[in-house]
Amino acid sequence: MDRYSRLQLAELSGVAARTIRYYHSVGVLPKPGRAGKEAVYSPEHLERLRAITAMQARGLRLDAIREVFEAEVPGDGDWREVFDPRYSGEPDSGTILDDDALTELLGDRRPEILDDLRAAGYLEPVGERWRVPEPAMLTGALILYDVGTDIALSGVLRKLIRTHIAVLADEMIRVIREASGAEYSGEGLDLDLDRFRDRFRAAAREVGGATLVEEIERAVRELDR
Repeated sequence: MDRYSRLQLAELSGVAARTIRYYHSVGVLPKPGRAGKEAVYSPEHLERLRAITAMQARGLRLDAIREVFEAEVPGDGDWREVFDPRYSGEPDSGTILDDDALTELLGDRRPEILDDLRAAGYLEPVGERWRVPEPAMLTGALILYDVGTDIALSGVLRKLIRTHIAVLADEMIRVIREASGAEYSGEGLDLDLDRFRDRFRAAAREVGGATLVEEIERAVRELDR
């Protein structure tokens, strides 16, 4: 089938029909074609919705996603290269930077902090390039450095955050397993957990970050009492 109704598109993409209408209004999804009075969608609309979902899972907001689609992409490239020109094609492997890109990222901080970033595990040399295992953590370390927190201390905070988040993730999956009930077993449960992971990823970026900020503010207030 090369044409879909809005309901068919929603079923195929997993994006609610009302959300599809909203995506039209904010300019991230092209308007549908028409067949008489009916709105019709093409495989390109389906591909675009899947790309939107994937970018949201990487933490992009809709205004940033719109800019990605408005940017020019090389003929052999894809949206991930616009979102992050250093995209390695392997999302689980971190980000790979060449030396010029690293210099651009670190700016005039580079001579002061490069060795500390390597020691703390924020950067790993890979031949003549650099691997960033956790780009978000590196960004956080640079922000903290700019306000007076040294890299070694932010490295300690990174490990603390990672340890506690790992415990939280294990507990959440345990709850999902228990909620799934005894009738789930083997492959069925694995598929259910995969679905949970994919759908929760974007929400976790938003909710997790905001919740951490709120809890830090609470902890500071309590110390000041």
